[in-house]
Amino acid sequence: MAHTFYLQSAMLANRLWSKQSRLWQYVGLVALGTGLLALASQAAIPLHPVPLSFQSATVLLIGMALGSRLGASVILSYWLVGILGVPVFAHWHAGLSVFLGPNGGYLLGFLPATIIAGWLVEHGWGKRVLSAFVAAFLGGLCLFAMGVLWLKTFMDWHSAWLIGVKPFVLTECIKLIVVAWAAKHFWKVRI
Repeated sequence: MAHTFYLQSAMLANRLWSKQSRLWQYVGLVALGTGLLALASQAAIPLHPVPLSFQSATVLLIGMALGSRLGASVILSYWLVGILGVPVFAHWHAGLSVFLGPNGGYLLGFLPATIIAGWLVEHGWGKRVLSAFVAAFLGGLCLFAMGVLWLKTFMDWHSAWLIGVKPFVLTECIKLIVVAWAAKHFWKVRI
């Protein structure tokens, strides 16, 4: 009887240890992704009012590499850290006011972009560069749509298009190709 008790206790401890280990792995990946996104936010060319940065590519790569749920956790963590005053947003900005400015729609677009790209890759779209590119493109399309819709509240549609999309078309295509290539390789190792 004592032997059975110890065996059951050992099995329970093993399960708890395994869950705790996964929790720490999850927390570590969220922290790493948040830090990576914060660094990518600072690598920016200061266009006004929307800077050209590596945020969009990093957001999509986070979703495609970590998956939709873990990627979403990274974005929520990034938002929380920035809202609490840590200067993680582009040009070392922080606070809730960033969400209310011209870039707010792009920041809000990070979450659905990550979820869309991550979900598509989780469902097999990361096995080939072309399908990974389409997944990244759809996520990026959502991000830019939200960005321009919000930017439109500060100006007319034509100006929002000229400032919020047109300068980024070529660079985004290049970044999406790189993200698709990286995602394909990540999921080749993972699957």
